[in-house]
Amino acid sequence: MQNFREFVKDLFTLRTVWIDRGGGKWTVRKRLHPLLRSLCWTLALIVCAGVYSSMNNVRPREAVAEAEIITAKLPEPEKIPEPEVPPVKQTEEQQSIIIPLKNTTAKHHDIILPSEVNPDTDRIIKQPEKLTAPVPSVKPKKAANNGKYHIYINKSAYELMLFKGDELVKVYGIAIGKNPGDKQRVGDNRTPTGDFRIVSIENASGWTHDFRDGKGKIRGAYGPWFFRLDAKGWKGIGIHGTHAPDSIGTNATEGCIRLHNEDLAELKTYAYRNMPVVIREN
Repeated sequence: MQNFREFVKDLFTLRTVWIDRGGGKWTVRKRLHPLLRSLCWTLALIVCAGVYSSMNNVRPREAVAEAEIITAKLPEPEKIPEPEVPPVKQTEEQQSIIIPLKNTTAKHHDIILPSEVNPDTDRIIKQPEKLTAPVPSVKPKKAANNGKYHIYINKSAYELMLFKGDELVKVYGIAIGKNPGDKQRVGDNRTPTGDFRIVSIENASGWTHDFRDGKGKIRGAYGPWFFRLDAKGWKGIGIHGTHAPDSIGTNATEGCIRLHNEDLAELKTYAYRNMPVVIREN
């Protein structure tokens, strides 16, 4: 009962969301719980669908009534008798050339005509066979996302997979958050899961970061580039390089996704703003 009350309270509590305005500027907004927002959108779609359906049901009835009125006004067309065509009389020469077809039940019939060399013998003219186009042995695949590049991250395998449509292009090794599971709060050192997108690609070669290990600020901690993600309200989550290549394949970050610097530089050649990024546990 206590958990249900907490869930209801959390459901109707406004959440703080950071919105990227570009140029390193962020804006704070208050938004409803995602579940409550989804419910509102669903109700709105149901209402719109009902209104659209009712409008479509009225129009066909009006069209049918109008068609019945027009049909009732139109007079029946007069029947014009077809002209009689006299039968064509064949000459004796034509009758000698036209021979009844043999094997009429077969799909293809051979025409038998008198031979020009020897009228006492018959010559057979073969009808050409119908040509059929070859059937391909392999059906073409339909490309996902209209053939665009997109990223899928498997946290449990420590892999970042680059796809073009539904074709796998390359797999990169990564490092993820120190703690397993989906992100719950700020500072829990977890990598969030969900469907995100890249909102900006920023030059991070001059950035520094203090890992609070007594070594102070480390220059180049983010590698050459930082792909910032719209991580559903979590600020500062992205894909970047590292000053510690030995950490790849481990749980080592504060929530971001790390790559080798050379892998990140290669990935940048495919990355673009609003590029889909899917992060899953497996």
